[in-house]
Amino acid sequence: MKQIKFFILAVTFSFLISYPALAADEPSPDDKQKTLTMETFTVSASKREGTIKDFPGNISVMDDMFIETRGIDTLDDLTRFAPNVYIKNTSSGGSIVCRGISTIDTSLFSPMGLYVDDVPYPIGYMSDQDLFDVDRIEILRGPQATLYGRNSESGVINVVLKQPDNEKHKKVMLELGNYYTARLGISASGPISEDELYYGISMQGLTTRGYNTNILTNDDDVNGKKTFNGRGTIRWTPTDDWDISFNLDGAMRDLGISALRYMEGPSATDRYKVTSNESDKATEEEIGQSAKIKRSWSNMELTSITSHRTFDREHHLDSDRTAKEISYSDLNMDTDSWNQEIRLASKGKSDLSWLVGVYGSYENIDAGINFTNVKPALSSTRLGNSEGTEYALFGQATYEIINGLRLTGGTRLDTTYNTGEQTYTPNTGATSYKESVDDTEFLPMGSVAYDFNSHVTAYTTVSTGFLAGGFNFYSATDADSFAYDAEHTLNYEAGIKTNWFNNILTFNLTGFYTDITDKQVRESVADGGVGAWKFSNAAEAHTQGIEVESRYKPIPELQFIAGFGYADSEIDDWSTIVGGKSVDYSGKKLPWAPEYTYNFDVQYNHASGFFAVADLLGTGEQYFDAANDLKGDAYQTVNLRLGYKTGDLEVSIWSENIFDTAYAVKKVASGTGDTMVEDGAPTTYGVTLNWSF
Repeated sequence: MKQIKFFILAVTFSFLISYPALAADEPSPDDKQKTLTMETFTVSASKREGTIKDFPGNISVMDDMFIETRGIDTLDDLTRFAPNVYIKNTSSGGSIVCRGISTIDTSLFSPMGLYVDDVPYPIGYMSDQDLFDVDRIEILRGPQATLYGRNSESGVINVVLKQPDNEKHKKVMLELGNYYTARLGISASGPISEDELYYGISMQGLTTRGYNTNILTNDDDVNGKKTFNGRGTIRWTPTDDWDISFNLDGAMRDLGISALRYMEGPSATDRYKVTSNESDKATEEEIGQSAKIKRSWSNMELTSITSHRTFDREHHLDSDRTAKEISYSDLNMDTDSWNQEIRLASKGKSDLSWLVGVYGSYENIDAGINFTNVKPALSSTRLGNSEGTEYALFGQATYEIINGLRLTGGTRLDTTYNTGEQTYTPNTGATSYKESVDDTEFLPMGSVAYDFNSHVTAYTTVSTGFLAGGFNFYSATDADSFAYDAEHTLNYEAGIKTNWFNNILTFNLTGFYTDITDKQVRESVADGGVGAWKFSNAAEAHTQGIEVESRYKPIPELQFIAGFGYADSEIDDWSTIVGGKSVDYSGKKLPWAPEYTYNFDVQYNHASGFFAVADLLGTGEQYFDAANDLKGDAYQTVNLRLGYKTGDLEVSIWSENIFDTAYAVKKVASGTGDTMVEDGAPTTYGVTLNWSF
């Protein structure tokens, strides 16, 4: 069946790719003088500068103007404009889902990689980053393991920040909204010594009460947040051949996580009404340092990136979500990681472009969780630690065989060594265990692209990826349920990238089919008690679908943006034991994987300075459990922003989810079988002031 589906996909896209070539005439001399470009964006997705057309796969790029005009301040908000990308952002953790490839609800790692200025942000809790002073964001769909290594089995998001230079920039952003929301951001950059030494600094703070109310205590500040993040950069260019930068960044977050409520049963409450007799708070601290050194020659460039990052999270949560004092949990996680990458890449235009590199990392994780219950037999403690190293050699090259026909190939040899240990203490006494998860991966990719003319490019790509194995810190009970191995993807895709009428219209279409093997799943532990699960590589699955993106600017003042992504993700083989009975999940949908996403955006800028932006953002149905019993219905939200810009000052009023659409971001079954839900955000509104000088 898989072979038949892929054959149909290949035939369909062969026709789509061939049609423009059959229809297009050879450009006239006048046309050649008006050369159409695929895109104006310069991207670094392939770890060297290029264009969207050069990238051997499907990529979306949002620049600073797109982000600021729409008031996008988190990565979660931004990905709603990217077909088939969805951020799971809940009280239990975060993860980035791309093309229907999701992961276990409580997994530490995300199957889609996140990088900020070439620095990895590997933990799922890091996925919804605040955005400020951003130059552009690149979203790469499909496995990217050849260049990016582990935890990029479904794609990569690259956040590229603005770099200081000789231009002086200062900016102040102030935003006020309902639910007692206030956001303040400031940034400044410029030369310390012209043409040689530069500085950059940015800071942002947010406070909001959130939209939930604890009806037990009448407290309306139970899922709010107070956050602060900042970054400082020193850039040194002693000569034209050297570019050296040092970065320091950090973030502190005080988060209300009282979000789950009962939607049925005796403890059921209305939307945004929760019941809890605990504080339901989480705190996070994140600190990073990095150094990037570039040395250029006439035909090549050497880049070294060194980074160190720590991330600490603690939370206290009412586990039973009722008015009774029954149970609560205390979680903690501390991570400390070092990363070093050195790569050498070609420069300039030639028939052959190439890149080779080496990579190494060290990671230490301390993690634990305490379950406290009024019944001592249901209480337990878990304290664990893991230590891992990773080494890799990688390379990728593109050769233009004839004019317009490019062949790209690459591979990566990636080796990891991980050891983990844990002590599990139920009321019957402590037990300790230790496991190792070592792995060596060979990660090739290949792509063929052809420019039928200056505005039509077709490509087909085969790529591989993997989600690293690890340790089950929060629900293991013995050595057998503690460790699990890597998950793997093999992706086939074909697409077409087009640009028409001097960049007035762009239209891109991609189809894909991905095999998922050694799928990491969560299974119950026989006689393990409350909160006892094991992670295993027990399933096989696949996902297939399409992505469509288009931009149309009929006149300079008016722009339309549209996107649609469809991902049919399905379990092919998974049999397990639930409640002492054999269960076959084959044919079920993968959880946490929306069937489709779409966006439609209209922007109008009047010569007087007035502007308006309207967005329609949709997410398809999804399931929150392997049995597909807990379903989240499809939903759509509408955002509107009206503003005025004069000189360096811009002011706008806005509203998100203006029709107050109700939707769920999480559902879970309680111990009694009743369904609990986390509600999506209601209507929000406010005013934003941006002053650049």
